Formats: sequence, C-alpha cells, structure tokens
Amino acid sequence: MLVFKSMNPLDKASRDDFAKLCEALWGWKPCADWIKEQKCHKCIPEDRTCYYQRAERLRLFFDFYSETAAYYIPEFDSSLPPALNNHDDLISVIQRIKKNPSEPRVQLTREHFGINDQSSPSNDQNRAFDLAARIITTFECATEGQVDSQLEAGLQPAVWLSNGSFNQFVDSCIPKQSQLRVGPYNDMTQQHHIPLGCLAMKKLKKIAKLTIVRTDDLGNHLLLDRKNGTVAVYHHTSVLKEHLTMVHAQHSVSGPSTSQPSNLPKQLVQETMYTLKHILFPIDLESRALLQSLVTKDKFDPDLLNDIDTSWQQREGPIVYEHWGLRLMDLYDEIQNPTPRGYLERWMERKSGSRYVMMATLAGVLIAIMLGILSLAVSIFQAWIGWQQWQHPVS
Repeated sequence: MLVFKSMNPLDKASRDDFAKLCEALWGWKPCADWIKEQKCHKCIPEDRTCYYQRAERLRLFFDFYSETAAYYIPEFDSSLPPALNNHDDLISVIQRIKKNPSEPRVQLTREHFGINDQSSPSNDQNRAFDLAARIITTFECATEGQVDSQLEAGLQPAVWLSNGSFNQFVDSCIPKQSQLRVGPYNDMTQQHHIPLGCLAMKKLKKIAKLTIVRTDDLGNHLLLDRKNGTVAVYHHTSVLKEHLTMVHAQHSVSGPSTSQPSNLPKQLVQETMYTLKHILFPIDLESRALLQSLVTKDKFDPDLLNDIDTSWQQREGPIVYEHWGLRLMDLYDEIQNPTPRGYLERWMERKSGSRYVMMATLAGVLIAIMLGILSLAVSIFQAWIGWQQWQHPVS
C-alpha cells in the first residue's frame, strides 16, 4: 500500500497546537482569546497567574518548539506510515512520556506505536521520542544508534538508553558532580570557597574576554569554550518558571513526594534560575544594561528582565550547586587564568613556557658574558692608551 508522506509534516504550528502543548507539559491551557489572537479584556497585565499572560511570556519557547518540530522528516524509503503526521501526534508522545516517566523507553515506544506490520519504522519511532524528550526537557536527545550522526552534525546529545526510563535519562543529562554550596547573597557555607560575585557576566566579558552565546539546550548552560572564547547561557527562564510553578502546585496539593512530578528535577531548575539571577546577572545597572542588550540584539528571553522570585531559597536554606558546580569552577579558573585571545597574548603565552624561560636565561647569561668581554677589552685598550701617553708625552 502506497502511503503519501509530507516532506515536513510538522512544518507549521498554530496557536491551538501551542495551547495543547501547554496543557501536555504543565497542565494548563491558554484562553480562547489568546488562541484566536484576540485581546483579552479580563486579564490584568500584572497578574502572573493569568493563562493569557503566561502564554505571552512563552513566545520564544513556542518559536523553539516550532523550529525543533520542523526538523522532523519521516522515512521516505519505506512504505510504512510515518511516526508523526501532525502536531497532535507529537503531543500524544509527550503525554505518553509524562504519564509513564518510570517505564523503559523501549516499552513506551512499543505501547505507543504497537507492534504490527503497519507500524512506522523503528528509526522513525525513535526520532519521534527523541523529539518529544527534547521538547519536554530542552535537552538534545538521541538513542544509542543515533549519537554518531548527531555528533557529526555538531550536536552534543544526551543519550536516552532503550532500557532506561525518562527519569533516568533526565538525571543523566546533568549528573550531580560537586558540592558547591552557597547561601543567600552567595555566602559560601561549605567547600570550594569561590567568590561567586566575580562570575558576573560583565566581569567574564571584561577580564576573561568571553563572548556570551545564547543556547536553547539546557545541557549547554554555563558551558565554557576556551578555544572560541565563548560561554553558553540558557535563557528560557519563562519555561523554568513553569516547571517550578507546577512543582509547587503539586507539592501543595499532594504534599512532598519522592517522585518527579515536573519535567525537570526541582534542584536543577532552582540552580539554573539562581545562576541567572544572582551570579551571571546580579542587580546592578551595568548588568541590567548588558541583559537588556542581550534581549534586544541576541533574542534572549525577555522574561530574564523580570525579577526572578527566589523566595523559595530563603525558605529552604542554602542552595547546593550539585549540577552546575563544576562549570562554575571552570569559569572561576578562567577568570583567574584567562586564556590568551589576541595574537600578542598567544605569542607571549607560547614564550612563557619553562623551555623558553630556560632559553631566555641562557641567552641572558651569554649576553652578559659578551658584555663583560667587551668591557674588559675596552678597559685594556684604555690602559694601553694611558701607558702610551706616559711613555711618549706630548711636548
């Protein structure tokens, strides 16, 4: 049977698709006025709980969703139907993953697509689940067999193993690696006594001469590229706030739980928010001006300009940078020992090695010996001139 396949079945996304996406990810849906692109007369601009306003703040995330989904291309060398025909199919996969975050990926795939002669190709099914995981977490995702191809494309995907659950995949993306602990106002309370105030983006630009790069991949947040002189900053604070809002809502309803109700671990979201609010962009005029420039020129999330509510940190005590601690220490090392950027700095760096120090020392000794010999020769010549004048006085 010949199956007609669109080249880009997810090429265009409507506001209705975005509304369904919000419902699948965070359990709320924008009002009909927003979906119809009409002005809502009921909402208050300052009301952050208004679904209309929340959807407006997520505009850049919707752009990210549209661009990411548009890359999906079905298998064309197969007569089987594609895994995704429209955005409803993708949202259905998202709902499946969120409903069963503890089931192995292979089981989720089998349950969702079924096993029969008319099922879509397995590679296509894997791409559908990779895409869904990417939308849920904003982490680049791939299966074991697709990592090489994505690396060749310049991507750094996190691997969602076939026998691993979604929760395990999320935990493996940015594993807990350090115990960099700080309290309010970046007061160090334990280990790694790093003055985090020196890691403000304005200082990273001035001292380390780093260029800020916007990233939609949470896995690249605070990633330092010494060769190119860049530091990546994850900018979707509007998305992070939605994750925290959902966590707090479920916590207040059902009480503390050991399960993961959010799309991302609460600790990871809190750390990311705190690095943006208190470390990279503290409250001062220069940092605010830099942030405004990034929003205007580099299309950072405008929500970054809004005050990030960190009152939860005051209630829950000092925050531990278990996920971003190592990258913060990398940035601190770069501040203390900046990588040479210009030609002159690189030349001086090459000449500052121990080998060149020994060569310079030896050259200095040789020059000193030569100067000593010349000085001795001049002294001998002057003595000879004096002796000649004494032997042959001028009358």
